[in-house]
Amino acid sequence: MNTALPKIWNTTFTDHTINVRKMDFHLAENGVQTRVLLGREFKWPTGKSLPANLIPEYIFFYLKDLAKDYRAKTPDWVMIKDGIHVISEKFRDFLAGFDLGANEIFDVPLYEFDQKTPCPGRWFIFHLCETKDTLVPEHSEGLKQSGLTPGFWMSKLAQNDVLAVKASSAEGADIWLDLHMDGRIFLSDRLKSALKPAGIRVLKMPIRPCVVVA
Repeated sequence: MNTALPKIWNTTFTDHTINVRKMDFHLAENGVQTRVLLGREFKWPTGKSLPANLIPEYIFFYLKDLAKDYRAKTPDWVMIKDGIHVISEKFRDFLAGFDLGANEIFDVPLYEFDQKTPCPGRWFIFHLCETKDTLVPEHSEGLKQSGLTPGFWMSKLAQNDVLAVKASSAEGADIWLDLHMDGRIFLSDRLKSALKPAGIRVLKMPIRPCVVVA
């Protein structure tokens, strides 16, 4: 009988400012309050679905004189203003081959600076809201507990921590969050292994193995 533990991976994609594209979003009710609420959904996830009034109507490049190559060569997964995740049609199609659980993808048009001229391709808001009780902090290295939120952990070693996770969290969705751990996205082995062969382009997405605990 094969008793090998599954492989589970984590990435600090959201920690890297190079992944932020010069794009903004527009809501039907585009006031300060609703924009702040949307930003919170991505910066401090709750594991809940995105309310209908917080789904952007469209996204756009917010600087007029951006180089043509910059606009045309947007990677397949980026963050835009306020940490909103945006993915290409290629990445959307790639993810369709995996178990996304509760994660949400919303079709959203991309416009030039004038907010009228369409940009080529199809783009999507990617809302990570699938959560699992994954982290095993007592077997992890380089973490510190938040003094403000009980049961919430943060890295104290930047990119050099070692996360221990429960083997059971390999079940179900292939990409997820743990609400007890800030700034980390978890990946199944099958999704991680398929990223490079699929040619998915991301500017900075270090992927590191987790220590899997039975």
